[in-house]
Amino acid sequence: MKVMIGSIILLSIIGFGVWLMLSPLFKKVGSGASKIKKTLEDDKDE
Repeated sequence: MKVMIGSIILLSIIGFGVWLMLSPLFKKVGSGASKIKKTLEDDKDE
């Protein structure tokens, strides 16, 4: 079960990253994305 959830999260992160690269709002969203990434990394540590 954890593996399935982990792979879904990983795919969504990759998809989100590709969307950011294609998005013209990349620079605006960039700071928000780095905050989200930091939060996700903190969650993994717990």
